Amino acid sequence: MENKKSYTELMKASAMTRKKAAERSVLEIYIDMVLHESILKTQKAKLLTDIDAALDKKDKSLFLKLAKELNQLNLSYG
Repeated sequence: MENKKSYTELMKASAMTRKKAAERSVLEIYIDMVLHESILKTQKAKLLTDIDAALDKKDKSLFLKLAKELNQLNLSYG
């Protein structure tokens, strides 16, 4: 005698598998968002530090270049 599952049991198992896959996808998206946010904050902090250094050195061309990069970063990612 074979141990066959009913249609209802098969559908429940299928739904649970899809739910786990969806949860995994949401978790992956969340992890991706956290990583991108961390990278963005690091880039902004570095640019701000470099801008401060350019101001201290009174290097106008470097300041303008870095300020433009910061503005582009802010426009791209907010």
